[in-house]
Amino acid sequence: DDIPKGLEDEKYFHGLLPREDCNEILTKILETGNKKIAADDIPKGLEDEKYFHGLLPREDCNEILTKVGDFLVRVSQPRPTDPREVIISVRVSKGQSGHSIRHIIVKKQKLPNGQIVWIAIEAIKFTSFFELIDHYVKRGDPINPELENSVLIKAINRQPWEFSHDDITLNKMLGSGAFGEVRSGVLTIKKKKIECAVKIAKLTVTEAQMAFRKEKIKEMMHEARLMRHYDHDNIVRIYGVAVDREPLMIVIELIKGGCLSDDLRQRKGNITDDEKVEKMCLGAAYGLQYLHSKKCIHRDIAARNILYTKDKVAKISDFGMSREGTIYKMKTSKKVPIKWTAPETIATFVYSLKTDVYSFSIMICEIFTDGEEPYKGLTNSEVKKMVLRGERMEIPEAPDGISSLIRHCWDQNASSRWTMKTVLIFFLFFLPKQIDNF
Repeated sequence: DDIPKGLEDEKYFHGLLPREDCNEILTKILETGNKKIAADDIPKGLEDEKYFHGLLPREDCNEILTKVGDFLVRVSQPRPTDPREVIISVRVSKGQSGHSIRHIIVKKQKLPNGQIVWIAIEAIKFTSFFELIDHYVKRGDPINPELENSVLIKAINRQPWEFSHDDITLNKMLGSGAFGEVRSGVLTIKKKKIECAVKIAKLTVTEAQMAFRKEKIKEMMHEARLMRHYDHDNIVRIYGVAVDREPLMIVIELIKGGCLSDDLRQRKGNITDDEKVEKMCLGAAYGLQYLHSKKCIHRDIAARNILYTKDKVAKISDFGMSREGTIYKMKTSKKVPIKWTAPETIATFVYSLKTDVYSFSIMICEIFTDGEEPYKGLTNSEVKKMVLRGERMEIPEAPDGISSLIRHCWDQNASSRWTMKTVLIFFLFFLPKQIDNF
């Protein structure tokens, strides 16, 4: 009586299907649609070419195209309703400036007689995309007449860290959020199967969603770009990315365990001081010192961003906020984790390696309170005022050496704060004796 007559006979009627299942169904429909868009908008056979890099962002081209004349082909999609654009990215000069690599859109046109042609910047019409590529490679003419060095000399193939979606088998859901979801999976490389975790960007259909999604994808790909340069037991390892089609995926090491904050709460009262110091604190210290030695500011050190394996290995993860360099000025006001952020950074929006050291001291407090939130019961606004005045929360009960370490790491004066190298030395040479006496 309550539903329209005949609705139950419609194939799109899903009865009492819970709303939680709608996302998976609609995502599959959208993914199928995106594949169709790609098939219609890009030249037939391009996906099979080794120099085709799919939806690779322009920011990754700098690392791949190293010599003048190196080029690759990729695609972009400015808005959900727009057709994909085929882009030739070519290095025109040495260096890292924004003008070192040029990105030429190749337009597809339909002539009055129905013939399809492909055009770059010049008005020369080519009957196929591959004819256009051959023309500029063989003749050595600049693809942009205004740039003498925009010559297509060498096509650069996909990198070892660029995977096809077909290389990845997705398994159970590990987590989800506004950005998308994380699943366990299996990566197949040259017949070798590797267990992995896969971050999957959420597919979107509206303009508003697209703007948010673009920002999140930019953050994801930035994270992947950074992580490719790091290889350390206390850093979560990245295998690569899958950008040949949507949804974009980041393939990382599968951690059998969970985030440190969860582990601390779940085992509250049952973790020895030795484990807290030697496995949790020291493991994270090794990882952070490694990052600092590579001139990387993590910017979000906290127990929630440390993965802790079942073998009791702490691994730093979540590099979405990380930046290369020793100083970083935040250009636009963004949400920051106030309770973990150093006073000078709160005041000036300038991050340094010493900002990480301060955050590390707050993380130690999390460890010795079994995952309790720092400054419990206080708002961010209250903590901000308190920290800027030079006040801190009470140091939790811990070995004397740990208390001293925390004080040195959250010093109000950043220049007086210890470096992570000093922290490591303290852990390795001075702290063991004090723990024995605790």
